[in-house]
Amino acid sequence: MKIDNLLIHLHNNVEAFTFKPRHLEHIRKNLPNLRITVAGGNQDFREKLPEAECALVWVFKPEWYADAPRLKALFTPAAGHDWVAADPTGRVQTFYGSFHGRIMRESLLSMILYFNRQLRKSVNDQKHRTWGRLDYNNCVALFQQKVLIVGYGSLGKSMAELLKAFGARITGVKRNVTGTENTLYVDTVITFDRLEEELPDADHVVLLLPGEPETDNIFTEQRFRAMKPGSYLYNLGRVNCYREEDLLYALQNGPLAGAGLDVFANEPLPVTSPLWEQPNLLITPHSSAISQEYIDLFVEEWLTKLQLT
Repeated sequence: MKIDNLLIHLHNNVEAFTFKPRHLEHIRKNLPNLRITVAGGNQDFREKLPEAECALVWVFKPEWYADAPRLKALFTPAAGHDWVAADPTGRVQTFYGSFHGRIMRESLLSMILYFNRQLRKSVNDQKHRTWGRLDYNNCVALFQQKVLIVGYGSLGKSMAELLKAFGARITGVKRNVTGTENTLYVDTVITFDRLEEELPDADHVVLLLPGEPETDNIFTEQRFRAMKPGSYLYNLGRVNCYREEDLLYALQNGPLAGAGLDVFANEPLPVTSPLWEQPNLLITPHSSAISQEYIDLFVEEWLTKLQLT
């Protein structure tokens, strides 16, 4: 795609998600003839928008497209469509980030190892100066286990690549299977209607589902009951796919041995939530994609897409 005027508005209250001078220098090095404007704020962005041919943003409302007659493409680091709406007229191409897997798969791995290697016990033992070496006999190796990735898109494929390096057996679950699926990092790919066939054999179930009406309550109470006794659940997608009450019941009464959650129905998670008190639950504050490399990866992806579009 040939562009001459780039407008950037990537301010965020999370420091790692904010555009910095090193990112600007990297773009200038790769596109020395490009006119680049970094907006100073929301009002400055809206004032500069009519001249922009390409914009890098965190937020873009549908009605703003009418104020951007020269805009050819809109790029956002976000994977979901929560803050950046596609052009309702179809005139402007809208691209969403697909680089998150390289960061989030490490977050998932840390959760899995937290349970497999009993790291909660290690922290407690250290706190109480206890040498509990004989209590680690229940540790298990990932290469002996089966992982079910529910929502096997680009994010799921990146996670499967890392987990496969540890020797895990992996099944991907997606809405449609074409018959030409790349199974380099998975043993098989199935559709959602076969989910309950696989749940009794899975040691780890990873939810990476988007927040869409089609995924509302897709992980039902019945599917929680179908899980393998002693298994673990992880959610790094959206939380509309199950009811937190059903999850809590499965943690307290089985079959779940534990869960790692990065997303919640209400964020920040209220201090009154019973999830805080659940001992077999690992909570992270919607931070699975937070990393110093975040915007670096986005800029690299943008440069590549710009050349291919």
